[in-house]
Amino acid sequence: MKILSFLLLWACSGYSLATPSLWSATKGEQQLWLFGSIHLADARLTQLPQALVEQLQRSEHLYLEVDPNTVTPQMLAPFIRLPATETWQARLGTSLSDQLEQQLNELSLSHLKRLPPWFAAMQLSQVQAQRLGFVSSQGIDMQMLQLAQQQGVPVSGLEPPSLVFKLMASLAERNLEQDFVRHSLQEQEQMAEHLALLFSTWHSGDEQALLALLEDQGTPELTDFIRQELLWARNRLWLAELKRQAPSQALIVVGALHLYGEQGLLDLLQQDGYQLQKINEV
Repeated sequence: MKILSFLLLWACSGYSLATPSLWSATKGEQQLWLFGSIHLADARLTQLPQALVEQLQRSEHLYLEVDPNTVTPQMLAPFIRLPATETWQARLGTSLSDQLEQQLNELSLSHLKRLPPWFAAMQLSQVQAQRLGFVSSQGIDMQMLQLAQQQGVPVSGLEPPSLVFKLMASLAERNLEQDFVRHSLQEQEQMAEHLALLFSTWHSGDEQALLALLEDQGTPELTDFIRQELLWARNRLWLAELKRQAPSQALIVVGALHLYGEQGLLDLLQQDGYQLQKINEV
């Protein structure tokens, strides 16, 4: 997968597009609906799919990966602080450090040099996406959060707000930070093409094409980290949280890459005895 694909699933092409699917998962008296989101989008997602709006109205609870209202700077600070004894040159090597610094300077992001390289690279990708019109406020997650608040539907996160930051902060000790930064920088030149492909793949509802985005990593080790830690382990955590809270009727909106394939959330629910049904294309 392109690193960007994971971060954004954190200009449609010229063929006819379908739409993403809504899923039903039932077990006994419990009814869950699941929808695979895209975290950043452009003006083409100014209006939520009507079927998704209707399912929220039927739900007693909305679950997102993280409830943004619970995130505080103090919570994230330990993971995005560069120790005074460390430098980018020491963590990345001179050449890669200079490349990252140059791209940050070109976008007037020099203040990010005081932060860990992985975080600076992530911010660089997000700013580039924003320059192309892709923003989090247009993503399904944030639109659903706003609608739930308007309708008085309770909202909860499936994981602690700091979890992904904690995992990403471990890149250096896993000897993966250099590869992550290098791969992120390589994507900057083709950002517009990558965003167009990502959006059209998500919008098509093609599950196999989404899974294909998990390929094409920088190294097998980075691929394994993203698959094992950022996807599969979190999916298992979410299932455990859903079982703990046991909502009777709930809508679950998470990044589309989390739903499908081996150890995807749909697969885990089925293994746990839930009956799955693809409701329709929304």
